[in-house]
Amino acid sequence: MTPQEELLRILVLRSYLREAGRQFRLASGRLSDYYIECSLTTTYHAAAPLIGALIHGLVPPDAVAVGGPTMGADPLAAAVCYHSARTSRPLSWFSVRKTAKAHGARRWLEGSVVAGDAVVVVEDVITSGSALVDAVRKCGEEGLRVLGAVVLVDREEDDGRARVEAALAPLGATFRALFTRTELEYAWRTGRQ
Repeated sequence: MTPQEELLRILVLRSYLREAGRQFRLASGRLSDYYIECSLTTTYHAAAPLIGALIHGLVPPDAVAVGGPTMGADPLAAAVCYHSARTSRPLSWFSVRKTAKAHGARRWLEGSVVAGDAVVVVEDVITSGSALVDAVRKCGEEGLRVLGAVVLVDREEDDGRARVEAALAPLGATFRALFTRTELEYAWRTGRQ
């Protein structure tokens, strides 16, 4: 089994929540017949090395750090940082706060980045893409050069991917999703976990 296949298997077993007749309320307030609780995978010991290696492989060579909206992106960024420390391309990590720090430097960002750094923004799951778009904006306000964005799972709803790609286009940045909801659903339905 490849690392990508193994991570998909873990995601379906741990994070793809679906029960006959049950509805899940999304952050948007909308109801859905499934829910993707990525933190059950991203904080799992067997998934962290896979996440680190797979995302690290998608980061352009001139990037120096990865990070994204806290809390969803934090385990991803930490896994990439840890994995990368054993490679010829080490990467630091950072978090994008929901609100600017009210004291000290009053920054949007926490972690090992400074103005001028080239970064990749990561996120666990996108639906509308608004948290990721907001993180890209905040990175720009802090003087970071965003080279791309990588998400663990694209729910393929609410034009999330299109919104993220539109925010990245003026920067010449790329968007990648390791998995789509369609892939999780197929693996769940066919018992490939």
